[in-house]
Amino acid sequence: MRERPEHPVDAAAEAEPSRWRAHIGRMRAELDALRREFGSGAGPGGLPGPILAGEDPATGENAYRRGLLCDLLAGSLGQAAEYLARLSPDIDDSEHRQADDPGLAACTPARSAMRPSDVGPAAPFTASTTLTPFTVDDVEDAALPWRHLRRLFVEPDPSGLLPEQRGTGASREPAPGSGPVASAEWHLDRDDVRWSAEMYALFDRDRALGPLPLAALAEHAAAEDRAFVADLVRELLEQANGVEGEFRIVRRDGTRVSVQFVGEPVLDADGTPHAIWALLRDITELRRTQQALTETRAQLLAQRRLLRSEHRIAAELQRVVMPWWTRPIELPGIEVATRYFPAEQDSKVGGDWYDALALPDGDVLLAVGDMSGHGVAAASGMTTLRGALQGVAMTGAGPAAMLAALNRIVVHTLPADKVATAVCARFAPATRVLTWAQGGHPPPLLYREGAGRALAAPFGVLLGALDEPEFVEDRVELRSGDVLLIFTDGLVERRGRGTEEAVRALLGLGPLVLGASARTCVDVVLSRLGHTRYEDDACVMAMCVR
Repeated sequence: MRERPEHPVDAAAEAEPSRWRAHIGRMRAELDALRREFGSGAGPGGLPGPILAGEDPATGENAYRRGLLCDLLAGSLGQAAEYLARLSPDIDDSEHRQADDPGLAACTPARSAMRPSDVGPAAPFTASTTLTPFTVDDVEDAALPWRHLRRLFVEPDPSGLLPEQRGTGASREPAPGSGPVASAEWHLDRDDVRWSAEMYALFDRDRALGPLPLAALAEHAAAEDRAFVADLVRELLEQANGVEGEFRIVRRDGTRVSVQFVGEPVLDADGTPHAIWALLRDITELRRTQQALTETRAQLLAQRRLLRSEHRIAAELQRVVMPWWTRPIELPGIEVATRYFPAEQDSKVGGDWYDALALPDGDVLLAVGDMSGHGVAAASGMTTLRGALQGVAMTGAGPAAMLAALNRIVVHTLPADKVATAVCARFAPATRVLTWAQGGHPPPLLYREGAGRALAAPFGVLLGALDEPEFVEDRVELRSGDVLLIFTDGLVERRGRGTEEAVRALLGLGPLVLGASARTCVDVVLSRLGHTRYEDDACVMAMCVR
């Protein structure tokens, strides 16, 4: 005897399962009438039989679909009745229990799925998707008896919501690059095969020839995929398992079509498959796009490795040939400090260079230059020019002769697309006279008694622009305490600000560099420009006259 609950139970709530079961009973009675109406020629399991001779195919097809929908609804109602009966175990209502319903209980798709990756190397394409059972809610109308399988052929919704949660107006679109979904049914017990129009188009098969038997699918697959397709069919028929995978179809004209295949057997009450349902989707364009993306990615990775290798070589070459000066150097009559900054992007090792050394005749060589381009070619070109300049300067040649020699090297030994700029100067400590020339390079800035000005540039053209150009020299008498600033264009070129504006900012630093050391002059220049990361290589040299 059951104990009385502590709280009173609502009589209406207690009777709710009984009312629902009575309602289900009436619905099942109506379904039974419909099934008898569409059940002429019904085959095993309660499924309607094939279209009879002389019967309108469209009418027969509709009757078949309606009968199948009735079976599905009956099975769902039977399961609902059993569930309600379990809610009220004290009421014996066998009238509403599903005792022997040939609907969904007898025609349930198999639940186990064959993974194509298990079939060995014969499967060049594989997929892994779990087949899910279908219910009556999955069937939108009788024309879609396998709507549950269509979920495998659409991209998942990024929101992660179910269709009912997304709203009635929301729908899931097919995966990009995929073709239409083709459907097929093979009824094994009555040797009846039904193909959709998309299936004929997918196989490029004449409708007059009729659909292919299930066993003939492997014959139309690519040679390397036939064993895989045969294994799929065998798993469906012999093991009664749902399968999924990808293979390629060879059409009559020799073209290949990549398809995604999902198949599931429909079982009799004894577990024997009496029908096979399948969906195929054309994924040829999808696979071509993926292959193109894979090849492009491989090319980009190879290019990235090449750029990194070139960067390491260029950086090492630049470091060995032109080491950064970490402190000022003392030369006859002057103090020199330099600073070099590579471009903001690590891969853009450029061709900026500088040099300052005492010559055998007592003069001092001062030079700053810039080779066009970046990478190994720019670094090697910079090395060639810097080494050649030192050799020419040792012979006693003047700045114009130095630039003429560098121009011949650029024209005759470097690649045709390479050009360069440079400022070359000789400083005589005894007279404090600076003799200089330029080839397409920004002129030096002279700071004297707290005021700055740009030196008037003598005539000179870009190195490599002409075979035998003329370079003109100019002389400037310097004084004790003067500061000379030589730089490359990377120092004054900045996105969003003109070169003239940067030069004016440099000229306004005269009071700050008055009486300062060479190293202090360089620090002031860099701090006042407002940035230390450059879009191009930057080099600056400060020379203080003692």
